[in-house]
Amino acid sequence: MYPELSYLDITKKLDVLRAKQRQINIEIANLEEMKSRKLSEEFINWNLYQSRKKDIYDPYPTVRF
Repeated sequence: MYPELSYLDITKKLDVLRAKQRQINIEIANLEEMKSRKLSEEFINWNLYQSRKKDIYDPYPTVRF
């Protein structure tokens, strides 16, 4: 796969790859957090929509005093 590399070259290559991997892992974690936040926002909005829809289209509205 790689031509003959010295120990130092291999170490440098591993360091570069590990740094890239850390960056990718951080980006994945951030995207997962954004996805989770977005899903909960959409769930909250859906629940609000359902409750408003129920209030608006309720054939026998509850009278509140």
